This record gives sequence, structure tokens and C-alpha cells, in this order.
Amino acid sequence: MKNIVIPDKYKSIIDKITITAQEYNFDVYIVGGFIRDIILNRESKDLDIMVCLKKNDTDENKRLAGINFSRILSKKYNLSNPVVFEKFGTAKLFIDNEEVEFVMPRKEYYNLNSRNPDTQVTSLQHDALRRDFTINALFLKLNDNTILDFTSNGLSDIEKKIIRVTDTQNAKIIFEQDPLRILRAIRQHLQLSFTINQDTYNAMKLSSKRIRIVSYERIRDEINKILVENEPSKAFLMMDDLGLLQEILPEIANLKNVEQSDKCHCDDVFVHSLKVLDGTKNDISIRISALLHETGKWATCRDNNTNFFYDCNIESAKIAEVVLKRFKYSKGFIQKVVFIIRNSLYPKILYSGIWTDVAVRKFAKRCGNELESIIEVSKANFDKDNIKVFEELLFKIEKLKLKKMLYIKPDLIAGKELMMIFNRPQGKWIQAVKDKIEEMQMEDPNISKEDVIENIKKLNDFN
Repeated sequence: MKNIVIPDKYKSIIDKITITAQEYNFDVYIVGGFIRDIILNRESKDLDIMVCLKKNDTDENKRLAGINFSRILSKKYNLSNPVVFEKFGTAKLFIDNEEVEFVMPRKEYYNLNSRNPDTQVTSLQHDALRRDFTINALFLKLNDNTILDFTSNGLSDIEKKIIRVTDTQNAKIIFEQDPLRILRAIRQHLQLSFTINQDTYNAMKLSSKRIRIVSYERIRDEINKILVENEPSKAFLMMDDLGLLQEILPEIANLKNVEQSDKCHCDDVFVHSLKVLDGTKNDISIRISALLHETGKWATCRDNNTNFFYDCNIESAKIAEVVLKRFKYSKGFIQKVVFIIRNSLYPKILYSGIWTDVAVRKFAKRCGNELESIIEVSKANFDKDNIKVFEELLFKIEKLKLKKMLYIKPDLIAGKELMMIFNRPQGKWIQAVKDKIEEMQMEDPNISKEDVIENIKKLNDFN
């Protein structure tokens, strides 16, 4: 077993905790995934410290050990007051700009219709067994750097790259009590490239419908973490196999076996959507746009009894808005994703065998601040044989940027000025003139105001 080396950015924090624990007669342990990540040489996050009283005391004092210890630290090192969660006997405290959580060893009691347990102070061993997976149930005693592996499988499972529940005899109960653990197992399978133990996987499948008791916000947080990993499609395929996808994202599950007539896509819409997902960079808004960009095909196919998907990008944008509202994403995030999806087919619409300067400028104007995101999703949506279309587009964009000819000057001539030039009252004709002006600017973004006025005056429509 390798020596445990605390990452540099946490050494000062751990020193403060260890010194204070010795001074005030507490036993303190690092617990959870932090130890796993150190062993795997991964960046360590989420520092959780378990606090126990050395002397025998009342259950109430034991329950408050983590909270009281955080208050002692706060006062000793002149830190901000800890955020306390009395019900769970926990407290959060910022030390050296890092959030540290202080907890008691606890046993959990679950209600059938909730994943939020009642808690009771318990032994270290019972605390380890109530955790999700063996690889996350290790304890590091800080005064001597001893690793405690109460499941007897944690260290060996890390070495063998296995995800296994802490109590295999009660695997189904572990997932039924907190079904979010199913998504955590999928995420850690993806993050760590670990294999899920078969008995654990079977229990996940049996418990998948219990995900209904989990709030959409908590599911969203896990999905976000999955989306930024390499090859997130693997996670969604696993969700589908477990019966989980139909529960949380039926809009994606419905895309299975929806065939496409488009010669560019030989896969069904489900497989194609996952390939597009993997083909984009790991930005959450782009990845979600890629995942949901063809959800409208199921609806348009169903409504028209055909595999021609008229205005599927418009329908997909509508469905994406419904999905993202359900998961309680922010208004700004939803607007961004909907805009990306709505315009993701625009390159196909504009492209006519060659990217003219005018077409590129129209594309840039339509996409606005989301130009790069729309290109990212659209490029992944094209097959490899057509990737040159985007290489040409990107080359043209950069070329026009360098010449400062990509974007046109907005509102070159204001409406009031047009009324004065043509000596006409306000009316719909003003927008018609502005449309003509924009056409001229698209042809030549550097056209002068004087030349525009002269050209407009030559048009009989406005005289």
C-alpha cells in the first residue's frame, strides 16, 4: 500500500485541523472519496473530516462533535463562522479558501418516500457501512496517517478498479434508500474507468424506478458532472440499460429506433444524438444542446407518420426548454441552449456548395454571441465526409475577422434619419429600407453611409 501524501494545497488545512484536534482532545479522520483520489493520484476535492470525542460522553455531545470542532477552528484561526446543519450533525467551514465539511459518524434511517434520512450518532464501522461504495468508505486517521478499511474491500477494489456497494448483502436496499447513488455509480464508472461489480449493477437495475423520489435538481447536478467527462454517451447507454433513462429523460429514450432517411445519418436518432454528444467539447451548455438537439424528431415522426423531420430543430428547441425547466436550470442557461438548438441546422440551410462571404456574414449575424457554440454542435452533427464544410466555414470566419469584415455595423442609418431623407412619415417602409441597407452591408460591410443613401435613393420603391 502506497504512502498517503496530502496534496500541497491541503497541507496547511490538514495541519490546522490535526494540531487543533490534539489540543482539544478530538480524534479526526479524513473520510470518503478524498482518500480514494489521493491513492489514484487524482485531484482531490470535497474534503470531509469526521470528528469523534476521545472520551466517553453523551450521545448528544458526540452528535455535536463536528459542529463544536468547526467552531473551535473558526475562533482559533479567526475564520468566518461555520454553516451548521444541526439535523445531520454537520458543519461547513472555509479554511484557506477551501470548503471543509465536518461530520459525525452517523447511522441513517430512511422513509420509504424520501432519500433524506433521519440520523443518529454511531460507530466508525457503522458509518462506513452506511456509505455508498467501498472505494468511498475509507478513513484516514490524521494523527498517525493510518487507513481504516472497515468494509475490507475498499483498498483492494481501488487496486482492482471495481465499484461495489459497501454491503453486498443489502445492495438493493442501499440503492432504494438513496436512488441517487445509481447515478453516482454511473458517474464514477465514467470518471474513474472502474467496472461496476455485477451484484451492484443488478441492484441498480432493480432499484431504478426509485429515482422518482429524487428531486430534479439533484439529478441535474449528477448529469452535469457526467456531461463534462470524456465519452458521456457511455453513461447514457448505461442509464438506458438500467431502465433509468426512461424515468429521468424520456425525451432521449424515445429516440431509440427512430430511423432517419437523411443520407448523412445511418444511425437511429438515439445513437446519432449520443455520437454528436461525444463529438463536442466538454462544456455543459454545448453538451446539453448536443444531447437534446434532435429530440423533436420523435415528435415530428410520430405526428406525420414519416421519417422526414420537418422543422425538427424548432420542435427540438421547444422540447429542450421543457426538459431544462423540469430540471430547474437557470433562465439564462435555458435561453442559451434553446438558441443553440434552434440554430444548429442553420449551416446546412445556408451552405450551397461554397461559403460565400455574404453567407458567412449572415451566419455570424444570426448566431451572435453563440457563434462558436452553434458551430461546435453543428460540426458534430455532420458526418466525417462533410467535415470539410466546417473547415471551410471556420477558415472563412477567421479570414473575415482579420479583415474586420465579419460583422456589419448595426443600424447604420436610424429610422428618424430615414424619415428626414425621404420626407416621409413613420411606417412599415422604414423596416423595408433597413432590410435593403443590411443587404448592401452584407455584400460590403465597409460601405459608407453616403453610398448607402445614394443607392437607396436610386430605388423606385422608396421615392
